[in-house]
Amino acid sequence: MAELLLVHRTPTVTIYLARYRPNRVMPRHAHDSHGISVVLGGTLAEEAHHHTATPSAGWTVVKPAGTFHENRFGREAVTVLGLTFAEWPEPGRRDEWRWIDSARTWRAGLRLLRAVRRGECQDEPVTELVATLHDMRARGREPWLARVKDALDDISSRRSVRELAADAEVHPVYLARRFRAAFGVSLREYRQIAQVRRATQRLLGTRR
Repeated sequence: MAELLLVHRTPTVTIYLARYRPNRVMPRHAHDSHGISVVLGGTLAEEAHHHTATPSAGWTVVKPAGTFHENRFGREAVTVLGLTFAEWPEPGRRDEWRWIDSARTWRAGLRLLRAVRRGECQDEPVTELVATLHDMRARGREPWLARVKDALDDISSRRSVRELAADAEVHPVYLARRFRAAFGVSLREYRQIAQVRRATQRLLGTRR
């Protein structure tokens, strides 16, 4: 069901790039190792703990060992950057199954993939990726921030920061400050990430 495009093993983590065929179902199963997966292209549905997530490119899942889950892949091939750990990389910290829409985590995943392909040391990019997983935890977001993020995800939109702030009925400086606090990147950085994310998904889509 999965085509392994890249596998790199170190004493502490296995890093892989996998492509899953479209319109397939992976029945309920669990893994012996802890996992982090970053979706680079495509869409899927994953069910665990009686909840269903429907992530697409840019989303990341944290999956502790023993988490039973089922996967259903969409109409396009799904490309995933995965990391598996025999021991969770943060001693003393427990985590749970969850999907995260984090621009910082997605960007850290691309940096890690580049490092692996170049044969560079992966310790720092792996640590950076894991560190981003907690940016979004227990952080409240105002609904207007989600609308601003959606506008930036629309790469055909060219609205300025001032226009986005006016739509949200806040000052541009307040918008910039709250957006960075909520998403870990500036408005300009997020717009650039959205463009790269879309381009990456188109590129991967041509390689099915």
